[in-house]
Amino acid sequence: MATIADLRRLVSETKPEEAAEMTRALLEAALDPMEILEKGVMNGLSDVGDRFAAKKAIVLDLVRAGVTAKACIPLIQDAFPEGEGTKNDKKIVLGTMLSQHNIGKNLVSTLLSINGFEVIDIGEKNSPWDFYEKAEESGADMIAVSVVFAPAMEKFTELLELLKELKVREKYPVIVGGAVTSKHWAETEGADGWGAQAKDGVTLAQNLLGTA
Repeated sequence: MATIADLRRLVSETKPEEAAEMTRALLEAALDPMEILEKGVMNGLSDVGDRFAAKKAIVLDLVRAGVTAKACIPLIQDAFPEGEGTKNDKKIVLGTMLSQHNIGKNLVSTLLSINGFEVIDIGEKNSPWDFYEKAEESGADMIAVSVVFAPAMEKFTELLELLKELKVREKYPVIVGGAVTSKHWAETEGADGWGAQAKDGVTLAQNLLGTA
């Protein structure tokens, strides 16, 4: 019988086709979609990230892990009952600063959507101006930034400075997360919140936008 532990192993081993099939099997067995997402997909991704941090995996493994998660997540999203979570009118611009890596960002996007937020996902390789421009264009209530390598940390600081220069800093709560970030760094730079895990993005958004 298929188990969530099996899905975690397949995600960890970066096997997209097998992981997608396992996800279907778990959903057909009526297991909780959120538990499948968190304990299966997200924990499997964490396993790959831990191996990478320990220098037992390479960047290509991270990319493959992202492909594997991408094969599973839409299936899980479709399994949530219509109207799952309390819908609200809050819009969040979400993207990755500079880098092309999107695993964490995509998970945050999924969890925010499940919890009723409208996510304007601007993808990867973004500049500070990209975040500002899309926030203004979409009428966003918040900006969420994924920072996964050192040069992007400087660009995040530039984003906050840009918002101040354009006199819209108070208009947009800005939250951040990512492999190279920390709570201390985020607070020092002036971010409104920092998340260590994808699910922290939901808590931050709910608290800062008053939807909790």
